[in-house]
Amino acid sequence: MKKNRFSSTIYAVLVALCVFPAFVWSQAYVLLPNGNKVQVERIAAKPDGTLVVTVNGKPQELLVGQYTQAVGIKPAEIDQAQALINEGETEEATELLSGVVQNLRFQSWDAFAGEKLATLQLAEGEPLEAKRTVDRLQRRYGDETTILFPFLEKILWNVQVQTGAGAGLEEELTVIMNDDSSSIERKSRALIVRGDIKASRKDYQAAVLDYLRANYFYGENPDVQAEALYKSASMFAKIGDTGRLRKYSSLLKSKYPDSEYANREIGS
Repeated sequence: MKKNRFSSTIYAVLVALCVFPAFVWSQAYVLLPNGNKVQVERIAAKPDGTLVVTVNGKPQELLVGQYTQAVGIKPAEIDQAQALINEGETEEATELLSGVVQNLRFQSWDAFAGEKLATLQLAEGEPLEAKRTVDRLQRRYGDETTILFPFLEKILWNVQVQTGAGAGLEEELTVIMNDDSSSIERKSRALIVRGDIKASRKDYQAAVLDYLRANYFYGENPDVQAEALYKSASMFAKIGDTGRLRKYSSLLKSKYPDSEYANREIGS
């Protein structure tokens, strides 16, 4: 992205505000290239990424390159959509999430909503719609997409798998899992997606080993755990192992009863 220099007036105003207390989720803020976090009263974004931030009641314009990231006030629609997803009400959840992606561009919450939206679209058998969703985010955030939002990497992998564009991905995921510098979060995501690749070619025995490994060795993220348990149970259903199907289905429902996976039907 092209970088632009701050006007001295805008820069001075924003840096002065960096002495404010630490942010809370109800407070919008921007991160400056020098690492400072600046609270603002309101953020509006133009299609080209230019921000109009309200500081002390006055709008200030920030061009692309004058900020690293903007985080708007968390929209209620995020939690509303998640509650609907957990209840299996995906159509209304899709509408809410689509609205966040459209209306809160460049404010970070569009990425959170986009991840949930693309996940729903994949679950509904609409991989091309999911690709359009993630492509939209990548056009906004460019090369910084997965740096700013590491959780998007998994959905990008999932889209590759389901759109048939995953050539070489299994090997890439294996490298990530064997790399000591990879975080636990990244390894767990890579394991689940590698399992998905194996499941897509009906290698259920190999797939379930990846899901179980994600469950046993990388169990710090409840969302990852719930997905790993659900997919383990699904693979045992396909294999015909009813004992372990019941075991992992029960574990899922007892440990993560509020997860969206707890209410999903486990197919055979």
